[in-house]
Amino acid sequence: MSRISVEAVVNRRQRKDFLRFPWELYRTDPNWVPPLRQNQQELLGFKSHPFQNEATVQPFVAYRAGKVCGRIAAIVHRAHNQRYREQRGFFGFFETVEDYPVAEALLQTAADWVRARGMDRIRGPLNFTTNHEVGLLVDGFDRPPVIMMTYNPAYYARFIEQYGFRKAMDLYAYYGTDDQPIPERVIRVIERVKER
Repeated sequence: MSRISVEAVVNRRQRKDFLRFPWELYRTDPNWVPPLRQNQQELLGFKSHPFQNEATVQPFVAYRAGKVCGRIAAIVHRAHNQRYREQRGFFGFFETVEDYPVAEALLQTAADWVRARGMDRIRGPLNFTTNHEVGLLVDGFDRPPVIMMTYNPAYYARFIEQYGFRKAMDLYAYYGTDDQPIPERVIRVIERVKER
């Protein structure tokens, strides 16, 4: 098997590889919903975005035999670290083929990158804050994702845990239909918001 190379995204070709990889990875998955490319370009610093004022982001692309096989972004969110008095880095935009050595190389690269910037911990996946996509899908792979929730292959959780990460919390998404009554407490909150 050929060597895995993880490269920092610094040129136009690498940016395209980073952004296009999910379309290749999920091409046969009927439940995958493509992200908005412009939004990803802005968040990753390929275009202007306010997040870049309070964070440093470095995307990476993994290659094997010249073909993209994974991606990750390493993040140091200065505003988070100031607020919570931490030295924590993050990783996000994690995508990989079903091959643990690729996932390991990507996660190690992100960990090394944040460590080199003085961080003593790393958490993820987080694209980029809890105001964006966060976490991993671990159940419900038979349905399309809901808005602002992640979607990924089932093997991601296994790979991330194999690397050494542990779950910090559970996040839930719920499906509903328009014929279900709105709970009374939700109506009260809506009325308070309308009054303001």
